[in-house]
Amino acid sequence: MRSLEADRGSTKSTWRRLAAVPAVPTHYEPHHDRFPIVVVVAGISLLPLLNPKGPANTAPVDFIMMAAIVVVGVWVGTTLTRVHVPYVLPAAGLALAGLIAALAGGSPMSGSIAIVQEVFLLAWCAAITSLCRTPRSLRTVVRGWCVSATAWAIFLIMVEMSGRTRLPGGTGGEGGRARLWFDHPNLAGNYFAVAIFIVLAARYPRHPVARHLSVIALLVAVLLTGSNTALLTLPVGGLIIAFVKIRAGKGAIHAIAIVLSISLAAGSFVAFGLGPIIESAQESEIPLIKYSLGRGSRSASARESLFLSQIDLFRSGNLIGIGPAATRQVLAEVDAPTAKEAHNDYLATLVERGPLGVLSLVALIGAVTVRTISIHRLKPEWSTAIPNPAALSAAVAGFIVTALTHEVLHYRNLWTLLAIIAVLYLHGRAD
Repeated sequence: MRSLEADRGSTKSTWRRLAAVPAVPTHYEPHHDRFPIVVVVAGISLLPLLNPKGPANTAPVDFIMMAAIVVVGVWVGTTLTRVHVPYVLPAAGLALAGLIAALAGGSPMSGSIAIVQEVFLLAWCAAITSLCRTPRSLRTVVRGWCVSATAWAIFLIMVEMSGRTRLPGGTGGEGGRARLWFDHPNLAGNYFAVAIFIVLAARYPRHPVARHLSVIALLVAVLLTGSNTALLTLPVGGLIIAFVKIRAGKGAIHAIAIVLSISLAAGSFVAFGLGPIIESAQESEIPLIKYSLGRGSRSASARESLFLSQIDLFRSGNLIGIGPAATRQVLAEVDAPTAKEAHNDYLATLVERGPLGVLSLVALIGAVTVRTISIHRLKPEWSTAIPNPAALSAAVAGFIVTALTHEVLHYRNLWTLLAIIAVLYLHGRAD
């Protein structure tokens, strides 16, 4: 009897153990994400390939990015990994405001295309955020960005040295300003400037000499683009990094005092010492200097005229907005002195999407700011991927400054950066 009861108890225990084993794995096994990571790194590596343009303003890199989104989607479905869509609420608010304005305005087609682009970029951001769930995966993605950006910078320098400013499918900018296959030299300058902060954040290449050479190559590429805004983002980002480092070591009071002193000194130089330099640049015989630093005052006056026209457009319009990407068309219709794209994300959002769009943009900036501040201290294992998270804050500050003179919400490297910040906020921030 005791033996029979023991056998029955053993059988029940065996069935309990078998029932406790799940039929479907609830997590992905290590290294099962290699192929999705390879495709995502390929998309990041080819970010400069924005020309020639296809239907609906698509670029060659968009097809690789779409492939990455699909591959990550399949990987998520097969591994039962949780999908993360960061910034979805403010992005949805921007899209909704844009859709309402586009349908009510006179350019529903261009507005709809702009909204589709925003949904695509949000999906790209979600794909990276959902994929990079381990320090290893994030480290691979970020290092791929560092290596590819450095390679593009070296390629740009070699092209300029060879004298071939025109490339198949791409061209140069005014005065020989380099742009490769970017839409314009300012976008090229932004790409390389942001890449400098990514290299500093990842501290990759790991060898200091190789890392310094990488930063120098990227800096030379920024100079070759002749983008004043990209150059401005570098000292702004440097101040952010200095503030974070000083605050961590000596406290917030010391950090604020030192950063304010540096800012006042820089402001005094701009107010009293920059004028003669710009005048000399305007008379320079070197085209790159003449059409970069030398065009500073001319660009400023043109921006002022454009911004005043947009303000008048908002005052004479309605609260809904004229629709995304409709500024140039509407300014041309009202015979404005300057009929161009908005060249300012804040004004563009107000004029094209109305107050609802502005609230959504403020919410997006707030969400990014909260996440960026929260990742200044990371868990030790995640610090192997991003040893210097303060540089990510510098990159974000650079985009905020660039948005004053350009429309950056459709920049692909912006949403790649936001994805990295979202990954660290979800998994890497220290308690």
